[in-house]
Amino acid sequence: MMVNSLWSFSIFMNQYLSILLCFLGIGLFAQPNNDSLNIKKLIHYPFSEWIDTNVFPLGADIWGYSDSSSGEEYAIVGNKNGVLIANITSSNQIGNTYWYSGSPSIWRDIKTFGHYAYVVHDVPSGSNPVYDGLMIIDLDSLSILKHKNIKIPVPRHNGQVDTMARAHNLWIDDSGILYAFGSNVGVGGALLFDLSIDPWNPVYKGIYNNHAFHDGFSRNDTLYGAALYSGVVAVDFTLKTNPQLIRTWPTPGNFCHNTWLSDDNNFLFTTDEISDGYISAYDISDLNNVNELFRHRVQPNTSLIPHNTHVLGSKLITSYYTFGLHVLDVEFPELPVLSGYYDTSPSSGGGFNGAWGAYPYLPSGRILVSDRQEGLFVLEPEYTDVSRLHIQLGHVDLSSGGNIKYGNASGKDFVFFKNKGDTLYADDNGVVIYGSLGTTVDTIVYPFTGASGIQIFDSLVVTLGSGIYPHDTLIASVFSKREEITLDPFEVVSSNEKWILKRSSFYDQGISIRILDINGREIYKGIWNDNLDKFIQTPKAAGFYILSYKIKDAGEGSIRLFRN
Repeated sequence: MMVNSLWSFSIFMNQYLSILLCFLGIGLFAQPNNDSLNIKKLIHYPFSEWIDTNVFPLGADIWGYSDSSSGEEYAIVGNKNGVLIANITSSNQIGNTYWYSGSPSIWRDIKTFGHYAYVVHDVPSGSNPVYDGLMIIDLDSLSILKHKNIKIPVPRHNGQVDTMARAHNLWIDDSGILYAFGSNVGVGGALLFDLSIDPWNPVYKGIYNNHAFHDGFSRNDTLYGAALYSGVVAVDFTLKTNPQLIRTWPTPGNFCHNTWLSDDNNFLFTTDEISDGYISAYDISDLNNVNELFRHRVQPNTSLIPHNTHVLGSKLITSYYTFGLHVLDVEFPELPVLSGYYDTSPSSGGGFNGAWGAYPYLPSGRILVSDRQEGLFVLEPEYTDVSRLHIQLGHVDLSSGGNIKYGNASGKDFVFFKNKGDTLYADDNGVVIYGSLGTTVDTIVYPFTGASGIQIFDSLVVTLGSGIYPHDTLIASVFSKREEITLDPFEVVSSNEKWILKRSSFYDQGISIRILDINGREIYKGIWNDNLDKFIQTPKAAGFYILSYKIKDAGEGSIRLFRN
């Protein structure tokens, strides 16, 4: 497939436009209007079917676990009154379930290390609240419900000793350091505990107490704390007893709720848990020069609230409250593509009902979702290849001499994600719509009607593969005709060896001719002074070229040329 050529069209316009189309695989960046896309439900396990009488119909966060010896998979689901562990190995029904009662709290967070699950809760409810501290569950002993609650001592600088009675969230890095966020100790920063030696008996290692954290993600001794109004707070924990602040930066909604790092450590993704909040991405390859790459809202101005986002390779998996589960393809983080979703909630719009947490890391590839009102969902995604169509409008000045100038005329770039069987139409104003074109699959059709309704002479269909050429680039340029001449003064007959220019009108003055390639490089310049046919040697490189001409006192224009 050739997708590295220039397509240009002769149309009647008063200005020059260019459209840059970059395709990087297959997909649709349009507003979703169905309950699901590329994700199907395998199991729904509502609270009404949970077996323990202590279950409260209000869910919290979720995590997963896979038994390496048996291959069985489990969902670990937070509930207001405790934790449910459910065997979800079957693709159509829940297996054995195990219930662990806990202090009543609407906030409960879970992570795993080895064959242990670690659970924290935030402020408990009730007139006589009880604090569990840290719950540890032995996942190798589910049949006997082996677990314990511990309140780990935390030495303070003044010689006193606190105990961690509660926390809002936790994270465990690959080295076995557990980070507890938003606890009752200090300002609610980060408490560090070592699980690597004895996971059943964590050991206190350090504290960061300069910012309050809601959540966070750590890798290679660098913590990216979600500090709500204080934004992202990056902290160096190389020395656990003496952490050092690296830097902070704000998120779009000034309410950084969670953070997650890309696998290559170059990009950080965040959510703002507010009405019409954003999922955002940052290039953090140089922490001295952090750059925002995108901010995404699935349905702007509908008050939808994103909750927690997670990285799975090139996918960004987000629990999005009333919208449900939300999947972005972020293979190229500067151009995110909505590639899947599943609506778990009957609610809509703003508010905090719906999908609280998601877990996409099971070996089977299934995604676990906890819905606050609807319970546990086991979903099966189809991670499709996606195409990115990057459209940039700009003026092209052919009379300036030298290279063509692509200036951003509109000040906006548009990104679309296209489904198989859809066709994208780019008109001469750069407006792009999509629609079905019969049996045509994965095609782009270029402009066929100008702004004034005049029919364009040519339209072009380009068939694309399905993600086979993710780095290929297709560039299409749309150029104006002359402002005064109503018919071309000559026609061009094309061959592989030469272009033959034939006069269609007589002019007693010479015609100035320039031919430019896609990059604006001038490959021919000359004067046509007679009425005889003019022969111009074609360039070696295949593709489209621009023939720009000017006639003194008669106008100017451009004609497309093709070298096959």
